[in-house]
Amino acid sequence: MFVRSSALVLGSLLCASLLPSAAQAQAEPKGFYATIYGQYSRIGASNLTESGAQGAGSGLRAEFSAGSGWGGDFGWRYGNGWAAEIEWNYRSHSLDTLRAGNTTLARDGDFASNIFLINGLRRFPSGGAWTPYVGAGIGWVQEIDIDIKPSAGGATRGYSASSEFAYQLIAGVEYALSPQWRLTADTRWLRVGSVRLDNEVANAGGTAGPLTYNPFSVQVGVRYSF
Repeated sequence: MFVRSSALVLGSLLCASLLPSAAQAQAEPKGFYATIYGQYSRIGASNLTESGAQGAGSGLRAEFSAGSGWGGDFGWRYGNGWAAEIEWNYRSHSLDTLRAGNTTLARDGDFASNIFLINGLRRFPSGGAWTPYVGAGIGWVQEIDIDIKPSAGGATRGYSASSEFAYQLIAGVEYALSPQWRLTADTRWLRVGSVRLDNEVANAGGTAGPLTYNPFSVQVGVRYSF
């Protein structure tokens, strides 16, 4: 249901973005801009194996609560409806439960990432305060990690990976408060895929995975045009 609703939002924003004319896009001023944003994020459950002497074994299922994040970008508008930007994003999802069959092994921990992306955007200026946009980006995962705190007590086990590839799709809208300041709101579907994480703490030589990391997010930000 969540994915279906998200797809409807993306489709509606895309249709709205096609309304402005090419002449209005050509009238958009060139220039640099910077954005900061806060984020609400959702991620699906994963079936996984946790190997190693302290690991919980195979046949595990991890489920996650809604997460939050923040980030920012620095970009350039080309003055013809196109823009390019560099984005940094950090987000974290709480571990809701880790189960082996009907047995709950953990209810505490988190699944987090730190990612850098290059985005290309197609903007559709309307001549008014609202500017819809769509885009796509490719990125480098500096780190993705999961921490698992056992319900029965004991040390928190931590796993991580780095240098993964990511990409995302973007659909959103800007609202001009002044010639320099704008509010932004958009949805982003980020895809990293299945990753296997190596142990960092409390389970030497162990691994956790494969964990699927394809979060869908909604963010609201403030943008300044230089």
